[in-house]
Amino acid sequence: MGPSRAKESRSTPWGRLNFQRIDPSAEYRVLRLRSSGGRWELGFSDYRDGMRIRMGLSERPPSVIDFCLGHDASLYAPVLEAVLNRLKLLEESACAEEIDALFPWSGTRPDPAIHLSALLKPMNSCP
Repeated sequence: MGPSRAKESRSTPWGRLNFQRIDPSAEYRVLRLRSSGGRWELGFSDYRDGMRIRMGLSERPPSVIDFCLGHDASLYAPVLEAVLNRLKLLEESACAEEIDALFPWSGTRPDPAIHLSALLKPMNSCP
């Protein structure tokens, strides 16, 4: 199998990473989204220290993205949109390491306010 066929087969069976809203859960108490192929979940949970945006494999605790957004509700929608815009560049079959690569600071799980301007930049202007 040549390189082009290997790349071709990697994009199946699900296609690009897109999400639809589903009922909240213990892990995603405020907003819960599931990827079209059902592999990934993404959403918001509220905590004493503020809202967290979280992501992980479906039906499992979040393990890929887990950032505190604080209490400024005006950030929630733009951050979610920025995260979704980055994620849609990947295939549903992407692994955690590929997702982490879109968020260079993700392995440290810091307060994203430190990285907020980079996250909210349009993708074509990211380094």
